[in-house]
Amino acid sequence: MDAQLNFSDIYRQHAEAVFRLAWVLTGNRSDAEDLCSEAFARALAGGGQIVQSTVRSYLYAIVRNLAASRYRRPRVELAAQDELVDATPSPDPGPEQQAELRQQITQASSALSTLNEGERHALLLCAQYGLSTSEIARALGLAPGHVRVRLHRARRHLQAILDQQERRHASP
Repeated sequence: MDAQLNFSDIYRQHAEAVFRLAWVLTGNRSDAEDLCSEAFARALAGGGQIVQSTVRSYLYAIVRNLAASRYRRPRVELAAQDELVDATPSPDPGPEQQAELRQQITQASSALSTLNEGERHALLLCAQYGLSTSEIARALGLAPGHVRVRLHRARRHLQAILDQQERRHASP
């Protein structure tokens, strides 16, 4: 038996996850905030109560549809390097460590930009936000098997690029 929730409960329970998906789909905080706000507004305006067992999938679908309609050809801009550095846990690294970390982030950002959009979305939802395969499948409207394939291809592609970059830097 599905319990019906009030809107404030829905927002409290799902806002962070909906925002993360919106960020992955848009690539920047401002657009993600806009999509997230609009998704919740549409859910509220949709009339009827949302059933607890389907609320996250419903909100994900709204965000996906909004992103698709706003961006005919969605462009995922990678998060600014400063944002990635801020998100990296590190107890006061020294200047050399900071320089090395920035170089690694630059290389990773460059490698991520070579992935196709579907692989990049799946990988970011998994690696950056810790979503499971089934959660990614719901967020992107895919079968779990398809998500596993995208993740495998993305990881294989990234590893090849990073290995190539490492060989370039290692050779004199």
